Amino acid sequence: MDFYQLRSFCEIARQGSFTRAADKLFLTQPALSLQVKALEEELGEALFERAPNRLRLTMAGELLYGHAQAVLARLEVARAEINALQQQLRGRLVLATSDTNCTYVLPGVLQAFRGEHPQVEIEIRNKMSPEVARLVLDHEVDLGLATLPVRHRDLISEELFARQDVAICPPGHPLAAKKKVRLQEVAAYPLLALEQGSTSRRLLEEACRQEQVELRTAMDLGSIEVLKRFVEIGMGVALVPQVAVAAEVEAGRLRAVEVRGLPRRAIGLVEHRGRRRSPMAAAFVELLKERVVGRRL
Repeated sequence: MDFYQLRSFCEIARQGSFTRAADKLFLTQPALSLQVKALEEELGEALFERAPNRLRLTMAGELLYGHAQAVLARLEVARAEINALQQQLRGRLVLATSDTNCTYVLPGVLQAFRGEHPQVEIEIRNKMSPEVARLVLDHEVDLGLATLPVRHRDLISEELFARQDVAICPPGHPLAAKKKVRLQEVAAYPLLALEQGSTSRRLLEEACRQEQVELRTAMDLGSIEVLKRFVEIGMGVALVPQVAVAAEVEAGRLRAVEVRGLPRRAIGLVEHRGRRRSPMAAAFVELLKERVVGRRL
């Protein structure tokens, strides 16, 4: 069992395809097949089984994947620490966070980080908060940025900033003239919301239960950008993070109204308890904290 075999095996498992993994690793598909075959012969077990349109890990494959991810993560930390001895960070930093953070919080941080550390390759995986936690738990990413709380004995989290949702509507809407509204007032109009499964939707449902408001959505949509556009053209109202509509509000395309009783949302860093921060991860966290800690977005 060697590093390249484990790396190839993990990439195939992530991609669910020999072809996509070969493209990602800049290898030929036969070369990957030979590496997996060598692993299977050494272990005496099949690692993959074919499912419709996708490869699936066997039970042995699942066991190996968990251990291999941890091994590769430790090797990456070692590589980063050795590179740091040369006083220039280089290597690969993998982050996971939501579309909202990617779009409205991280661009300036990433731009500054790339300017300071041009030799670091950055990969971002756009996922909902529960999936972010799973990726951190499985050692697939170095750091996660997610809605808190995140509860697992092997994960640690640290709040960085608060996010506040607001009601949005077109400028001519009856809610537009108000400074503050109750959730009941918002729910009286056709409500557009993110689809089931998202943390935002879960928090909206919890707020409605607490305020004894019946949640009836006129439309469930897949992203905040789509929500904003549909509100702009008069399809309904929505509750979205304040940071997500700053540009539209400034341009006069939307109005943002504070909602009484809507709780703040804590956003924080999520890391694996047993994983040491690499120098790259430490540098990124330091810069991230400089930019966002204590802010209300």
